[in-house]
Amino acid sequence: MKIPLSWLHEYVEFDDTVEGLCDKLTFSGIEVEAVERTAEAPKGVVAAKITAIADHPDSDHLHLCTVEYGAEAPLTIVCGAPNVAVGMVAPLAPLGTELPGGFKIERRKVRGVESCGMLCAADELGLSADHSGLMPLPPDTVPGTPLADLLPPPETVIEVEITPNRGDELSMVGVAREVAALYHSQVKLPAVDFEESAATPVESLASVDLQDATDCPRYTARVFENVRIVPAPDWMQRRLAAAGVRPINNVVDISNYVMLELGQPLHTFDYDLLAGHRIVVRHPAPGEGIMTLDGVERPLAPEMLAICDAEKPMAVAGVMGGEHSGIADGTTRVLLEAATFRPAAIRATSKQLALASESSYRYVRGVPADLADFASRRAAHLLQRYAGATVAAGAIDCWPAPKRPWPVTCRLARLQTLLGVKTTIDEMERIFNALGLATREKTADAITVEIPTFREDLTREADLCEEFVRIYGLKNLPPVRPVATLVEGADDAPFQAKQRLREALVGLGLQEAMNYSFTADALLDRFDAADAPRRVKLLDPLGADHAVMRTSLLPQLVENIGLNVSRQVSAAALFEIGRTFALGADGVPVDTDHLGIALLGPAGRIGLGKYQPYAAADMFLWLKGLWESLADALSLRGVQMRPADAPFAMPALGLDLYVEGKKIGHLGILKPEIARHWRILQPVGVLEAALAPLLRVPAARRTLVPPPAYPSTSRDIALIVDTAVRHEQVLKIARKAAPPELESVELFDIYQGKNLPAGKKSMAYSFTYRSKTGTLTDDQANAFQQKITAALLAQLPATLREM
Repeated sequence: MKIPLSWLHEYVEFDDTVEGLCDKLTFSGIEVEAVERTAEAPKGVVAAKITAIADHPDSDHLHLCTVEYGAEAPLTIVCGAPNVAVGMVAPLAPLGTELPGGFKIERRKVRGVESCGMLCAADELGLSADHSGLMPLPPDTVPGTPLADLLPPPETVIEVEITPNRGDELSMVGVAREVAALYHSQVKLPAVDFEESAATPVESLASVDLQDATDCPRYTARVFENVRIVPAPDWMQRRLAAAGVRPINNVVDISNYVMLELGQPLHTFDYDLLAGHRIVVRHPAPGEGIMTLDGVERPLAPEMLAICDAEKPMAVAGVMGGEHSGIADGTTRVLLEAATFRPAAIRATSKQLALASESSYRYVRGVPADLADFASRRAAHLLQRYAGATVAAGAIDCWPAPKRPWPVTCRLARLQTLLGVKTTIDEMERIFNALGLATREKTADAITVEIPTFREDLTREADLCEEFVRIYGLKNLPPVRPVATLVEGADDAPFQAKQRLREALVGLGLQEAMNYSFTADALLDRFDAADAPRRVKLLDPLGADHAVMRTSLLPQLVENIGLNVSRQVSAAALFEIGRTFALGADGVPVDTDHLGIALLGPAGRIGLGKYQPYAAADMFLWLKGLWESLADALSLRGVQMRPADAPFAMPALGLDLYVEGKKIGHLGILKPEIARHWRILQPVGVLEAALAPLLRVPAARRTLVPPPAYPSTSRDIALIVDTAVRHEQVLKIARKAAPPELESVELFDIYQGKNLPAGKKSMAYSFTYRSKTGTLTDDQANAFQQKITAALLAQLPATLREM
């Protein structure tokens, strides 16, 4: 909302700089978003009177204007403005004048005729956006008068953001109340006096039928005759323009002016266009519609509220009037509406019609019913003064259930406890009274105030404490040192473990992703349609894409990978720590925290190797190595992997993950037919595991090992074994038979094919030995190797292969 400060000063007196006012308003809850200053008249521009006009010899729209502008000789100006006329007084920029934008007026020829200056429109002077013609000045203006002397001083306008719960501040008077409280001043309400025509009671001219007092708690109407439609006075037009409202004519401008002034939307009908001179506040019948003032034909739903005459809708209640009942140049009689509507009803109508207005903006935030009559009387005062209106006696006022002020009590001790300030009951009373909260009862310990109906946001003691501190000053609150409270039995070990997990994953080159917990059935079906009965469905989803709770993290992670591929990203390594949901055996939803990982691209290669082709088997080994590295970083015990298939993974390229004998998850390569849905053509590695087992074991403190002091020695062997034999089995047997000097075992080759029987494979290993006490001899190393080889040949169906 834009607030011209000269307008605000009309209702409240205060002495402060613009910066000081903005600071106080912001800390009281009215956030100042911008400060603007209207443009000043350019130096050198003067009033000039057009004394003669001739046609341009080489143009059908340009004119040669003779102008007088003071003691100087008359000038000839070439002008193409459509409103130029003999006797008109308009701004003149003589030679040498510099206009906004750096445009300097110089002597020049326009189609062969020399022009010695420029007659100006308002936009050319930087005063407004109006370029419809020359800017007219009062006809009695003395030529040569500087334009700066004819215009009001530049206006300062502050733009503020009003919170949704403070609809009472959406007006000049509303903001004035806040300013008065902040500066210990008083609010001056505008004049509402006018003369009524006793010979013409309003009931003889119009009637109101209020059929829904819930959606329209109050409806008032006044009738005005002998109305003259002319431009509003200049001061009113300037204020409206500064507040962001386009002036139209005196009647419409007065209704907008009162709305901005008091916060009560008004609507004016051409009285002679109302069938039966009757207002009916009702819900539309099926099939009824209305053409609103913006020229759009809109259908009306039965749940909406319409302002109708005896035959048809004439306005959408609280939102916008109809085109066929608006004020026009020929209007002589006006019916003025000042009403109150239920905020939720106006919000629903405005949203359904996709139509918003200054009126609906205020009604949605709440307009008190007792404001209607005061605003109607204020409009009557202005219409009589600036439109020459005759006011019919009285007003039609339908208000079945008036709302009364209500009491709220605030205790001194409670306020001091909440805010940490030392104050008194008298100080509380002063601030509450300054906010318009009158005292009902006061004791040494508490004060009860009467809440006016325009403050529907005040219903409890805490609200009054907030009101107190807004005016008292947030800056005046005593500083509070942070206090850490020790809670007995509290344990942040799970949080710290989760942080270690994140750090480990980031250290392994992954980036964290975060997705919503709800997703689409279709996405989950691509990975495992069989789990559909376990899914938790939302009762009122936002849409089909958010209809169920996720049973796995992998579908959304692969969707993230697909989005990266669509953006020409060829490599991605993502992880997510999140919650999954499924129906338990008893039909009750159960949630579980999981870790999900998705890999795309040459994750296990560095340097130039990244540009070499890779296969699904390569991705499988990289993902397996990633899991082993993560398990080592987390100091997990009893980690095992067993071949297994999953609905979403390629056959023979999947492993179930075990920790201490319990299955916790699965890793594998995504089926190509699933990946192709996102146009992913490279292998995608995926892993998902329950989170709790990964956090259960605290990270072990690693001890530093000194660099080896003695050299190592290696021995290689190649075993011919059945294809079903796994590397895990070989390691288990070798380590059990190995001496303490065995430092490492590395599988460096697996071969199947020529020179090997069917169903057999060759597995080649390198064993490294090192002693901590001395250099190993060949005999010692050979003895170690023979012992391990004998154990492998005895416990596996294996034979040695020559290397």
